Amino acid sequence: MKWPFLFSMASLELPSRFPPAETVVKILHVNPIPEMIEIWQESAVEFERAHPRVKIKFEYLDHEEFKAKLPTLLQSEDPPSVFHSWGGGVMLEQIRSGVCRDITNVIADDFKSSFYPAGIQAFMSQDKLYGLPDSVGPIVFWYNSELCENAGVDPSGIKRWDDLLDAVEKCNAADVTPIAVGGYEKWPLHFFPALLMVRILGKNGMASAYKGDNAGFAGPDVVKAWKMYKELCDMSPFQEGFQATTTSEAVGLFHDGKAAFHLQAGVWVLGMGRMYAADKQGLPDAKLGWFPFPAVEGGKGKVNDIFGSVYGWLVSKDAPEATLDFMESWLAKELQSKLAAEGLSIPMVKGTADAIQNPFYKALALEVNNSGWICVAMDQLLGREAGRVFNDEAASVCGGAKSPEQATEAIENSWSQNRI
Repeated sequence: MKWPFLFSMASLELPSRFPPAETVVKILHVNPIPEMIEIWQESAVEFERAHPRVKIKFEYLDHEEFKAKLPTLLQSEDPPSVFHSWGGGVMLEQIRSGVCRDITNVIADDFKSSFYPAGIQAFMSQDKLYGLPDSVGPIVFWYNSELCENAGVDPSGIKRWDDLLDAVEKCNAADVTPIAVGGYEKWPLHFFPALLMVRILGKNGMASAYKGDNAGFAGPDVVKAWKMYKELCDMSPFQEGFQATTTSEAVGLFHDGKAAFHLQAGVWVLGMGRMYAADKQGLPDAKLGWFPFPAVEGGKGKVNDIFGSVYGWLVSKDAPEATLDFMESWLAKELQSKLAAEGLSIPMVKGTADAIQNPFYKALALEVNNSGWICVAMDQLLGREAGRVFNDEAASVCGGAKSPEQATEAIENSWSQNRI
């Protein structure tokens, strides 16, 4: 018996009548710089033109909102495909929680090799790759040359910690605010004790403290770093009301010419900082300069040991395949060179340093190339809980609520319970 057809064969041509659903690649970032977003969008439009059923969507959260919301977003039914990462212990926690995708075998070897090895290593765990590097942000001291001159300070002579303390004293005597800092969010304050630790302990000493050797982060050299930080805080080095000043307000204050120094990454100071100045222009290059965080007498660290962040991108566990295709064009040398040429980034892609036109970025890129070690910011290195404690203690010691010994003990106690 033959069964009659109830519809024509033409009605089976479903792909033409019902095209596949659009694939959306969502990229969650923390970058507010319009010029950089514009270049990213150009790359997205070009990719979408070649892949008509793919939509690239950039979504922005500021730093603190990002940190607060990301854990929930990654566990939601609509997580980002790719999300910003500073690497370190926070990344390891995310990997172990199962929200990240192992991309070791789906990224072409020649593309992996286009990045500096340190950049790739920053997004690996147990020999597996979970993300790709983007750029690097060394934390250095920026200065306003006009205010320094008014205070009788020669920034080129600040080589050691005592030189910095002397500069702070001279600024105060000249009624010039020495250092602008965003104390409200606490992490900018953590730069000071963390960098002193890097200069005193050096690479091997920091690794030993991380492992818990010699009392770990409550050891004598760590306490020494925090005592030196307390000495600085006792000199009233920051602007009035710094505890209530946000990071954005602090860099704006620096660019408004209201502080001689600002300890921050170049990408933040040169790119975002001018956005937050009252006139949206900020200090001209002619009034700006930078120097590495000073050495500590007898310290094991090197002045070209870099403290800061290797910025990058982690891939979510259920990210669509188009995500990886887009990353291979978005993070490629051509686009990264464009960002470098515009003075928007110090990329972790080989060969992009030649494209850098901005003399500040060029000098910072050279510093990165000459460095043998990049220490990740402590609030990322130690994971969310111990990193939060580190930031809290930096604020407490600066405000006089805790002693250096109490602070380091609290950090080690938290780290010993949450060691990654």
